[in-house]
Amino acid sequence: MADKNKISFIICTNDELQLQECLMYINLLHIPEGYQTEVITVTDAVSMASGYNEAMRTSDAKYKIYLHQDMWVVFGKEPRSFN
Repeated sequence: MADKNKISFIICTNDELQLQECLMYINLLHIPEGYQTEVITVTDAVSMASGYNEAMRTSDAKYKIYLHQDMWVVFGKEPRSFN
């Protein structure tokens, strides 16, 4: 059963430096009270699709955000509710 108060950031990566910058931006996000986050990184996947599918199956989070290491999540304003 999906955890409705959990947000998973799933990142396919092949560059450690870019991954660290991506993680920095995730750590700066305002996460609504009562929610938790997890970060799942996938390296050496046969393809991005297979990597995302592999990680998706390991997470019980209701909300899954799929990223590549060179994508940064930045909110300019208060994010909308996840409800």
